[in-house]
Amino acid sequence: MSIKALNTVGPPVLVRQQAFDNLRKAIISGEIAAGTRLIERELCEALGISRASVREVIRQLEAERLVDVEPRRGPVVSRLTLAQAREIYEMRAVFESRIAEAFTRAATDQDIADLKAIHLRIQAAAKCDDVLPLVTLMVEMSNHMGRVAGLEITLDLLNYLGARISALRVKSVSKAGRIEESMGEIAEIVQAITDRDAEKAAQATTVYVKNAGRAALEQLL
Repeated sequence: MSIKALNTVGPPVLVRQQAFDNLRKAIISGEIAAGTRLIERELCEALGISRASVREVIRQLEAERLVDVEPRRGPVVSRLTLAQAREIYEMRAVFESRIAEAFTRAATDQDIADLKAIHLRIQAAAKCDDVLPLVTLMVEMSNHMGRVAGLEITLDLLNYLGARISALRVKSVSKAGRIEESMGEIAEIVQAITDRDAEKAAQATTVYVKNAGRAALEQLL
C-alpha cells in the first residue's frame, strides 16, 4: 500500500488521533512496508492534516518504535530484526504465562465469564479475512487478564512492546494454518483457566507464545 492510499480522516475533532490510528494500523498490518520513507508532504495530502500534526504523529510512532528518524532520510518505517523478534517472544512467554497463572488464581467467576466472551469474539474474528480485528482482540484478552491479576508492571512492559507485538502477530497468523493452530492453543488456555488449573494455564500459554514465535520468525526470514 502506498502512503497516498491512506484514507483522509474525518472532521476536525480528534483529527490528529484518527490520523495516528490510520497510519499505525497501516504499519502494523504491513500495508506500509518496513523501510518505507514517510514524507511529510505525502502524509499531509493522504491524511488531510497539517505538517505540525504529521510531525506529532511521527513522534508518537517513533515512541512506539514503529518509526525510526534517520539522518538525511527522515522518518522511516522500522524493521524488526530476527534477534529483536526472538527477544520479544522470549519476553512474551515469561510475561504472558505469569499473567495466565495469576489470573487463574485471582479471577472471579464473572472475570472468567468476561474472558470467555472475549474468546468467543476471537473465534469469530478468526473466520474473517482481515487479521487486525483478531490481533486487537488478542491484545484485549491479555489486558483483561493482566488487570484482573493485578500485574500492573508486567502489563506496562507488555504494552510498551504492544505495537511491535501486534506487528509480529500479523506476521505469525499470516503463515498458512497458523490461525487454526492458535485457536486450538487459546482454547486450551481458556479451558485450563475455567478448570482453575493455574499451572496448566501457564504451560499452555508458554506453548502458545512459543509456537506463535516460530511462525513469526519464519515469516521474517
